[in-house]
Amino acid sequence: MKSGGSAKMKDVAELAGVSIKTVSRVLNNEPHVQDKLRRKVKEAVERLNYVPSQSARSLRGNRSYDINLISHSRNSPYINSIQFGAVIACQKLGYQLSISLFEELNGKPIDAIRAAFEALMLHRKPDAVMLVAPYAGNEKIDYVLQELGIPVVRIGPVDISHRGVLVEIDDHKASIELTQHLIGLGHKRVGFVRGIEDQRATHVRYSGFCVAMDAAGLSVEESLVRKGEFDFESGFEAGEYFIGLEAPPTAVFCSNDDMAAGVVSACTVSGVKVPEEMSVVGFDDADVATRMRPLLTTIRQPLDELGALAVRELIAQLNTNGKAEPKRIVLGHEFIERDTTAPSPVD
Repeated sequence: MKSGGSAKMKDVAELAGVSIKTVSRVLNNEPHVQDKLRRKVKEAVERLNYVPSQSARSLRGNRSYDINLISHSRNSPYINSIQFGAVIACQKLGYQLSISLFEELNGKPIDAIRAAFEALMLHRKPDAVMLVAPYAGNEKIDYVLQELGIPVVRIGPVDISHRGVLVEIDDHKASIELTQHLIGLGHKRVGFVRGIEDQRATHVRYSGFCVAMDAAGLSVEESLVRKGEFDFESGFEAGEYFIGLEAPPTAVFCSNDDMAAGVVSACTVSGVKVPEEMSVVGFDDADVATRMRPLLTTIRQPLDELGALAVRELIAQLNTNGKAEPKRIVLGHEFIERDTTAPSPVD
């Protein structure tokens, strides 16, 4: 019996004591297979290190067994974390994850967007595409995907939840929780750094912040709300602005971790102590949150699991009916308290 990646489907069937057809149904994640048989097949696959041949499966049907992740940036930590989970899930299910880099697609006319996806389908022929922010919520991209009949899975938060699979956390609830943490430490004047304005996460997180402040009887001062770009540079600029105010906020809520790192860096350069003089929180629990000093208090999104679950749900639907039916899945988040928050220095 073969192993080490050279095993064939018949070897898996022999070891599991089932038919080749049953092995095929399990590998394709098809329904109506007894749990006992499914376990046997998966155990045999792991023991033999069996890897399904995508080219052979493609020749037997009209599917490529490829899911294409559309990226807007070549260096996005957010997308990279999601991509890792998606790759692992694809490998386990006999698919491959391919990556297409479409930079600045948000600002292009619909004809250019259509041309980009037509070229993708011509050359790559993916079974479906995966969209993350900012493209996950782009209405023109959504229109083109419908027009071309391309199944899609989105990772939120986005408003387009009525078509295809959507996997997300509750950003609004998480933002309330993060703001309540600052309020509980006695902070009354809290600054807020928004993200990119065409991304729903910017608005949902700000809404949660405002709800929590209002519930505590605290006002959101317009002068303490700054625009950001979800990057370190805009966070640094916001930090410099807050520090330069006659009465700086005692805490700052940043819409992601990169901007929070920028605010903390601006404080360091200016001699403002974090968290003794100014508390700072972020969102996402990206790598920078544990690489910066002090360590960042933030909300952890299970980014790798978001990517993995998106792939698993999408493949299950493709194997059942060949398309992605509307479905919204909400995963839990985690509040992570580290070293950038402390009681307010002002009563």
